[in-house]
Amino acid sequence: MIKPDDEIAFRDPECGAHSLVLRFGDVLVTGLFTPFGLDPLAELTVTYDLPTYEKREAQAKAHIDALAIAHILSGWDLITD
Repeated sequence: MIKPDDEIAFRDPECGAHSLVLRFGDVLVTGLFTPFGLDPLAELTVTYDLPTYEKREAQAKAHIDALAIAHILSGWDLITD
């Protein structure tokens, strides 16, 4: 099974939606799920047009950090184990 290098999940306390953000090396995958939905309401895969893997990976790491901060500042709750 493929395991992500980074993963973070949030829950919107108002509507119960869940947001999942995964990083696989230099690729970012996100999904937004409704409270009782099994399939994502929205999904996005992000790749970066940079010359080296190291630069693409650094950009993906910075992007997942920025998404985490944006979720927290927007009032989403962090889901932890």
